[in-house]
Amino acid sequence: MKTLIAACMMAALGLSSVAAHADEVKVGIVASMTGPFGIWGKEYQEGIELFLEQNGNKVGEHTVSVLYRDVGGQNPARARQLAQDLVVRDGVVAMGGHELTPNVLAVTDVINQAKVPFVVFNTGTGNVTDQSPFFVRIGFTQWADYYPLGKWAAAQGYKRCVAVAADFAPGHDAIAGASKGFVDDGGEIIDEILIPVDATDFSPYLQRIRDASPECALSFIPYGPSAVSFVKAYVDRGLLRAGIKLLNQQEVSEPDLPAMGDGTVGIESAMPYAPYLDTPENKAFVDAFKAKYGRMPTAIHLLGYDGMRVMFEMIKATDGKRDGEKMMEAIKGFSWQSPRGPVTIEPDTRELTQNIYIRQVVKEDGVLFNKVIHTYEQMKEPWHIYN
Repeated sequence: MKTLIAACMMAALGLSSVAAHADEVKVGIVASMTGPFGIWGKEYQEGIELFLEQNGNKVGEHTVSVLYRDVGGQNPARARQLAQDLVVRDGVVAMGGHELTPNVLAVTDVINQAKVPFVVFNTGTGNVTDQSPFFVRIGFTQWADYYPLGKWAAAQGYKRCVAVAADFAPGHDAIAGASKGFVDDGGEIIDEILIPVDATDFSPYLQRIRDASPECALSFIPYGPSAVSFVKAYVDRGLLRAGIKLLNQQEVSEPDLPAMGDGTVGIESAMPYAPYLDTPENKAFVDAFKAKYGRMPTAIHLLGYDGMRVMFEMIKATDGKRDGEKMMEAIKGFSWQSPRGPVTIEPDTRELTQNIYIRQVVKEDGVLFNKVIHTYEQMKEPWHIYN
């Protein structure tokens, strides 16, 4: 391992002298394009390709080439190897992507040794950016969504709720963030329910929720088939009808709502994006996306889109040369008007200050979607404040 990293660093030093006016600048995107998390990589790519189409693949005189690599699910060893190959063999000036915390953390030694920035598209674990000065997170921590979600639950008058999450680091952070927001504002978490990440039968956990007789369940199940199954089971088993409000994150994403059905109406969630957000920037983004792909975008598409914007800013700062330290300095404090709203990369944490939207599933004109009902404006990432 040390030999590989040393080779990686030596190659990085050699490649950093690439001429400033080279025609091509390469960036690497590593994500799951196949496997159970394949939707993440595919949707990242669609968001990236839309951004490149709108910006002509150009930064100054340089043409930006994106090299996609498939990690195929949770596979830290492969994530590390792909990062090494992109740095040493392909000569990328920056990397981005990933959707799972173990894969993100696996590239830490590589980017630290080679001093190549990594734009983290998605990982919810709070301490990730503390692991390397070359990490910048373009998505959101679990605390960023669940801390305000807990506060929102308390503001609705709920006093006794359960916290439910997949049993891995982001799930633990979701419970901690929701509990902090809820308890600080007068609520009580009467039970914490952890569900195995690979669970397919949610019956025992849903029964446990019912037996606790809470007023609400603050839940996190990773986006994808498991989330759909959990929400559908929650509805089908009558927990909503029993008066146990469900509050979550992106488990009720628009593409999945038709399969979940009208029983989802009233479910509330916290996210930094809503496809039906009523702003000029989002309307332009949605119109362009629909024109290119024929459907509505998701938050995952936006992560690819905004992630590429940050990479373009890095490339602009060094005129296409690999200079990780200069690239990172260039994006500290960088602000732009995203389809999600105004965002700023905080210099000290390399996390985003951004709006967090409370959304409610509604059905209007025959369409199920998440309607924004409240905005926590310009929230600094809370994990770094409270931990």
